[in-house]
Amino acid sequence: MAVATSASAQFVQSGANNQSKNNNQSGNFFSQMSTDNYSRIYVGYNPTKIKWDDYQSEFEKLFPLKHGISLGYIYGANIVDSLPLYIEFGGNFQYSFGKEEIEEGDEDFYLLRKYKLNMYSLNVPVNLAFRFGFNDNKVEITPYLGLNFRVNLAANIKGVYEMEEEHYGESSGSSDENLFDSDEERGDIFKRFQVGFNVGVNFAFSGFNIGVGYTTDFNKICSVDQDNDDLGGKLGVTTISVGFAF
Repeated sequence: MAVATSASAQFVQSGANNQSKNNNQSGNFFSQMSTDNYSRIYVGYNPTKIKWDDYQSEFEKLFPLKHGISLGYIYGANIVDSLPLYIEFGGNFQYSFGKEEIEEGDEDFYLLRKYKLNMYSLNVPVNLAFRFGFNDNKVEITPYLGLNFRVNLAANIKGVYEMEEEHYGESSGSSDENLFDSDEERGDIFKRFQVGFNVGVNFAFSGFNIGVGYTTDFNKICSVDQDNDDLGGKLGVTTISVGFAF
């Protein structure tokens, strides 16, 4: 009876020790990760696309926003002492651009139109991030998600056309339009302010940072009157960045 009681006690004690060991291992996994606040500076390449309600292929040519370059800063503030959980916030300046050529005609008529679009924006991201640290925090992986607030500072589109017609000969012309100029008939083509959703991940190696992310807007950046329908498009932006975390 004493032997059975002793064996039972040892089994219970062994189970308690294993549970305590598992809890300690779990705690140690996060406790070895840095919870210090951090900063990040970066430059990015930004493939960009306006996702239209309709007439996608036509409007992509008329408003050819395709590429972007950005320069930014992020600050990560720890919000839980025992976990590498952060609120990230900062800002970046982004230059977006693109160009397109449209040809149409037949044997009696030929028209070539060229468009070039430029836009300058200020973005303010606010994200929730978790910074995993490995190898004494020399390697860090930081996934994040959150919101992006964009203010479009300026945007213009330049157009050039060349036309050949059998009865009237050759002609050409050009235009330069501010996309934020109000017009009583059409209003503003581009809108100044958008809010969007951010998701992405950053990889840091002894301070050198590589990141990839995507932002899609909740509200439209532009609206166009097409056949008495008010059509619009939302901006989607991919960010591929390199920089330094410190």
